[in-house]
Amino acid sequence: MKRTYLNSILFALIMVFSTMSCEDLEERPVGTLSPEGLFVSVKELKAGVNGAYGQLAREDFHGRKLTLALLLRSDMVGIGDPSTPTRRHACDLMQMEQDNGLVNAFWTVGYRALAAANEVINAKDNVDGSEAEINAVAAQAYFLRAYVHFVYVRLFGEIIYMDGQPIDDPYAVQQSSVSDIYEGIIADLDFAKEWLADIPVDRSHPGKAAAYGMQASVYMTRATSEAAQTDDWQNAFDNAKHVIDNEGKYGVALDNNFYDIFAPDFASSEILFNITFIANDNHNITPGELGGSNAGTDQVTSVTGPRGDERFAALNSDAFGWSVAVPELSVYNTWDGRDYRKAVSLDTAITYLGEPDYRFTEWDGISQNVARPHIAKYFRAVGEAGLRTSTPQGASLRDSNSKQIILRYAEVLLIAAEAAVELGNNGAAVEYINRVRARARNAAGAGDSKYPPSPVPADITGAVTVQDVMEERRLELAFEGVRWYDIVRRKMGNVYSGAAPALENRDFDPNVDYLWPKYYVDVDLLEGLKQNVGYEGL
Repeated sequence: MKRTYLNSILFALIMVFSTMSCEDLEERPVGTLSPEGLFVSVKELKAGVNGAYGQLAREDFHGRKLTLALLLRSDMVGIGDPSTPTRRHACDLMQMEQDNGLVNAFWTVGYRALAAANEVINAKDNVDGSEAEINAVAAQAYFLRAYVHFVYVRLFGEIIYMDGQPIDDPYAVQQSSVSDIYEGIIADLDFAKEWLADIPVDRSHPGKAAAYGMQASVYMTRATSEAAQTDDWQNAFDNAKHVIDNEGKYGVALDNNFYDIFAPDFASSEILFNITFIANDNHNITPGELGGSNAGTDQVTSVTGPRGDERFAALNSDAFGWSVAVPELSVYNTWDGRDYRKAVSLDTAITYLGEPDYRFTEWDGISQNVARPHIAKYFRAVGEAGLRTSTPQGASLRDSNSKQIILRYAEVLLIAAEAAVELGNNGAAVEYINRVRARARNAAGAGDSKYPPSPVPADITGAVTVQDVMEERRLELAFEGVRWYDIVRRKMGNVYSGAAPALENRDFDPNVDYLWPKYYVDVDLLEGLKQNVGYEGL
C-alpha cells in the first residue's frame, strides 16, 4: 500500500519563512509528495544523505554560527574584539533575545538537514537494492536526524520533532515533549547501531562506534533532565563500554599525541565523527555556487585566530584571525602549565610586525585584539598543517578544512567514567579517567625535546567524584563545543559568578538562561511552538 507524505522539505521551508510576513501566508502551501519518485537506487539514496551532511557543513551551522554560539555561551570563552556584532555579545553575556542572529541562522539550517534526512528515511523501502546496502545508507540519515534533534533538545527544550510522518496541516503541528524527543533520538540511534559499518570509510561518516558513543551521550544527558529514566546511567555506561570493549573491531583508539587529533593532515583513530568542510575555494567550488558568499566556508578558524598574526603569511598574505572568541584569562591562569593539553589548546605567541614569539600579554596593542591567549585547536592547527603540507588557505585561514569534531573516543571514556561514578563503580571510573590522563602525560612522546612526557595530570586515586569528571571534561574537551552542554545538564550556573569554580562573571539567570530562545518567526507562525520562558515578547 502506498503512503503519501507531506514533503518534509516543504515543512522545512515553512519553518524558515523569515522573509515573509504572516499576511503573505494566507494561502497556505499545504500539499503532499510521495517519496517513491525521488529515489530509485542506492546511489540516489546516498545523494540524499549527502544533502543532510551538506547542511551541517554550512557556515551558518558548524561553519561558524552554531559552533561560535556554543563557544561563547560556555564559561571558558568570551569576546575579544569589542566591535564584533551585537548578536555575539548577547550570546556571551546571557542577554539573548528572541531574534538573536546566531539562532536565526542555524535553527533553519538544522531543520533543512532534518528534512533531507527524512526524505531518505521515507524512501528507503522503495529503493532497489539489498536490505544491507539500503539500510547502511539509511542508517546515516537516522544518525544525522538523531544528532540534530539532540543538539536542539539540549539548546531549546521542547521543539517540533521531525520524524517524517504524514502531516495534514503543518500549521497545526505541536512541539513535542522533551521525553518524546529523547525517545525518538534513542530509537534512531538503535537503527544506526544495527546498520552502520563497523569501520566507516572516513570519520566524516558515522560508524557503529559513533552511534554507540552518541547514544551513551544521549542517555547521560537524559539522566539529568526532566525526562530522566531509572536505567539511563546504566544504559550510558553500557553503550560507552561497548565502544571500549570493541576498540579493535571498530578501529578506534586514543591517538598517542594529543596535538595530532586536531591537525587537518592527520588521520585520527580517536575521532568517531566530525564535520568535514570540502565545499570551498581550495576544492574549486566557490561559496557563491553553493548559495551565498559564506555558504560552504568554514570560518571557525577565523573567529578564533589572533588579529595581527603573521605566522602563516606564506599560506595567504591575510592569514590572520579576528580575535572574536577568546579564552577567559582565568582559563590560562588556572591550567597547570605542565599539562600538555594546555599547550595544544591555547595559542600564546604569534609573529607580529616581523617579531616572532610575540607574547599574548602584549596583544592588546594590536587593533581589535586583546591580551589573552587564543584558541589553538582551529586556527593554529590549520596554519601549522598548511605550512607542513604547503596547502594554500583563504584569507584569515578560511576554507581551511579544520576538524569540527562532534565526538571522539576520549569523550566516550569520560562518559563511561561519569556513568560509573553514578552507578557506584569507582574502579571503572578510575580506570577510564586515568586512560585519558595517561595520554595527556605522554605529551608529544619521549623523543620530543620541547614537550616530553610530564607528571601532570597524575593518575587519579581514591574515590572519583562527578566534579572530577566535569573538570577532566573541561580540560580534555576544551573549546570543542561540549562545555555548554555540561553546564546545562549538571546545572552549573554557578560557574558564571563568585569565587571558584567561576571562570568569568556573567549575569546568569537559572530560570531563563539554561535554554535559548527559539526562532521567533516560527514561534509566531506556528501556534504549537511556544517560546521559552524569559524570551516572550523581547
